Amino acid sequence: MLKLPKLNLLVAFPYFSKSIYKLLLTKDPDSFRLIIDSGAFTAWNTGKQISLDNYAKFLKTIPSHWEYKSVQLDVFGNPEQTYINYLKMMDMGFNEIMPVFTRGDSLERLEEFYSYTNYIMFGGIVVGGENKNYVKWFCEMNKGRKAHWLGFVNLPFMKHYKPYSVDSSSWTRGARFGTLEFYNGFGEVKIHNKKIFIQKPPEKIIKVLKESGFTVNEILALSNKESWTSSGYYRPEICNKSLAFFMTALAHVRRSLDVEKKLGTQIYLACGGENQVETLFECVKFLNERNVKY
Repeated sequence: MLKLPKLNLLVAFPYFSKSIYKLLLTKDPDSFRLIIDSGAFTAWNTGKQISLDNYAKFLKTIPSHWEYKSVQLDVFGNPEQTYINYLKMMDMGFNEIMPVFTRGDSLERLEEFYSYTNYIMFGGIVVGGENKNYVKWFCEMNKGRKAHWLGFVNLPFMKHYKPYSVDSSSWTRGARFGTLEFYNGFGEVKIHNKKIFIQKPPEKIIKVLKESGFTVNEILALSNKESWTSSGYYRPEICNKSLAFFMTALAHVRRSLDVEKKLGTQIYLACGGENQVETLFECVKFLNERNVKY
């Protein structure tokens, strides 16, 4: 079997359920890295408030033997309140908490953050039309120091600037939009609508999916409607439900492993439920059992 690098997971506090917690306890702690996000974007997007005390209480329950980093409770679009929360969490004893440098913050603040830690979060870039110029400016000012891009996964930018880490939730979009994605190499993921799988898929797609470890019968099963419905988990011994979802998840796991190997950038896959976390672990198991190169 191949010896694969660790699976990189990001789970935001609002989605970090007891079932996810229990699931991770069953996994080999040497098989994954974890970033615990505070959920600032979720709060901004839904209008729900996140309690600093509740977040701090939760972080104290995380097992020390896990390889993880936790993000301070930031406030999307509000650098001053973000800074205040960071100082509060430092005062509460969270000396390893990752500060968030967000849009509108000053270079003086950036330098202050790096006086406390060597690894920071770069936020405020997940939405908005001027992200590229802002990311360019930040990278020039940051001069190669260790940073995580929150919600910004742009392949040309990653290849040029080689950030230490990024995160992405796009691996789950296939289940929402009825698409299937496969890894094409060189950090690129190709997207296809399920309509082309109603009949026999093009030979080029069959070839790529076979290289990903799938059998011809599994690929041809995509012509069945059942393969595009989601039961949360792909259980081939039972039925073909969630097959397309699993194939897309596998593509993004392969991409994350390949990008880390070639660029050094860790791509954390954002999860919002136990089924998503379990699916990603199943993808790694699949790659190992079928001896698939990434």
